[in-house]
Amino acid sequence: METTHDEHAAARLLRDLGAAHDAAAAIAGREPLGVRAVEWAPGARAYLCAFDGPAFLCLARDLAPERSAPRAREIAGAGLLWEHLELIVDADALRELVATAGRALAVTDEPREVMASIETLAARALELADWRERPERALASLVDMDAATAIQERIHAAYALFVRASDPLVEVQDRLDPGLVGALRAVEQAAAVARATERLTDLLAVALGECADGADQVVLAHVTPLSG
Repeated sequence: METTHDEHAAARLLRDLGAAHDAAAAIAGREPLGVRAVEWAPGARAYLCAFDGPAFLCLARDLAPERSAPRAREIAGAGLLWEHLELIVDADALRELVATAGRALAVTDEPREVMASIETLAARALELADWRERPERALASLVDMDAATAIQERIHAAYALFVRASDPLVEVQDRLDPGLVGALRAVEQAAAVARATERLTDLLAVALGECADGADQVVLAHVTPLSG
């Protein structure tokens, strides 16, 4: 079977992470608890290593300890922001939204405008779930974060379309098929769990302050000297 480009990229990233782990252990004299590859700009790679303590070490692309405090803060901030994205963009919740939408579409194809909006919502949710589950997501890339926010914005727009299409049904729900009402309610609930009701850009903006504080802690607890 032919190896895909994604598989080659994932294998390279795994090797790079292993090399960064070994370098961090040699520099700190102890094994890191975890290593995160961080790309804060196109082609700009570094590694954020966490130790018990807590203590931290930022490695440049050549696996030498980062010497600049501002750059270490930038690396740490990008890594921490990516952790927030990983928590918000839940592939399992997105796929459950897709499944819930499928069950709703199986109930009926009327009203057509509502069902069409559910189809669009499911397609967008599947797109983001596929993005989230690709092996290269192990790299904390601010470049890839832009792609995620663009996809999630389409999900949010699709959910808003669903709300507008289904809103007229609220006043007549007592006269609707209970199966349809239950299916629409299930879509609303699944969309909320998948965070389709919120904008990823807004959620990440709220997290920026916490990430900045965390980055300051990384600089203060860096295991090698930083300047600047």
